[in-house]
Amino acid sequence: MFTKIQFRFFIATMLFVQLAYSNNKEVQVPELTTHAKISLLTVGSADAEIWQNFGHTAIRIKDSILGWDLVYNYGTFDFSEPGFIEKFIKRSLLYYESIDNFNSFEEMYREENRSIYEQTLNLTHEQKQLLFERLTINAREENKYYIYDFLFDNCSTRPRDIILSLFKKTSFAPDVDDKSSYRQLIDRNVKDEWLDLGMDLLIGVPTDKESGFGRTFLPDELMQAFDGAVVDGKKLVSSNQLILDTIPEHTESNWFTPGIVFWFLLLLILVLQVKFALFSKYKWIPIIYFTILGLLGYLFLFMWFFTAHECTKWNLNILWAMPLNIPIIYFLMKKNIPNFAAIFLKIYRILLIVLLIGWWANPQTYHAAVIPLLLISILFTSVFLPIPTKNDFKKRLFG
Repeated sequence: MFTKIQFRFFIATMLFVQLAYSNNKEVQVPELTTHAKISLLTVGSADAEIWQNFGHTAIRIKDSILGWDLVYNYGTFDFSEPGFIEKFIKRSLLYYESIDNFNSFEEMYREENRSIYEQTLNLTHEQKQLLFERLTINAREENKYYIYDFLFDNCSTRPRDIILSLFKKTSFAPDVDDKSSYRQLIDRNVKDEWLDLGMDLLIGVPTDKESGFGRTFLPDELMQAFDGAVVDGKKLVSSNQLILDTIPEHTESNWFTPGIVFWFLLLLILVLQVKFALFSKYKWIPIIYFTILGLLGYLFLFMWFFTAHECTKWNLNILWAMPLNIPIIYFLMKKNIPNFAAIFLKIYRILLIVLLIGWWANPQTYHAAVIPLLLISILFTSVFLPIPTKNDFKKRLFG
């Protein structure tokens, strides 16, 4: 049997759902009472899944008189959608706005051991109603879908923009992270070194520019920005409370990082080459290495030219993970390497050396673990080229 309170909540919820999801655009959104409270929820990060590394932002609308406690989420996607992986890679997957009950929302993140901060927004009743209407109308079937962008249109930027649209004048306190690049902010939030390497390899020059207010693509950065925000002459946030804390967990430090692995590999290759000339005898090993780099280069080209991701364009990692390695490999397997293949290797080696010498002048920041890979590449190109003699140097100097 329903109690009176449960029955009132059930009727109110059914009315809201009917109005919110109705395809009839003329249907009006219900009126909130003066007891309504609207807040921004910021969920802490986790590392079980890739997207959990960056946290989550949602908007909570609670009206104790109507019995509503709703959470509006952007950045929702469906794993079961046909062609999910292909659409995700190409950035053609449709994300959407979803509505949850707060209790279910909180329980989900409690199970994932992730914190929730709640910032109560300092809004007039008219602003609360307008925000409620916009969120509700946007959640309708014909409006809720959009193409997600990791940096510029995600679960944090959409709540940010819809909230700030309520005001005529906005100002934000300066923050040290305003001068951070998008890449630096991403690196800071990815704890797993291998995942950090993978993301650093895939994203290009656009992520190396100063983020400014764009740093609020991250939920934690948005929460900080809103704490110091002044809108139409008043503070945007009236309170910020931790409403769900995490339980401390022991995590073992992982020594098996890309840097350690690649530097050890470089040392091993140097010892084997100096002591046994192993790679001069068995050139199929450098060929396999160059094949891997070439395939990486094609991956970078695919993400640059054949997907809609803005952050994967202008990826200068193709300067060392050279796509041209693949066609050249065929000629490296010959007993006598053709002259044009040798010229390619010389140019490639010079390029690798320039990348190392001009490491800090590069418009794109390379992951530190790339350094031993560049050194290995320089060593392996030398395996296929003859060692210059005194006469070679004389010819170069005096013609």
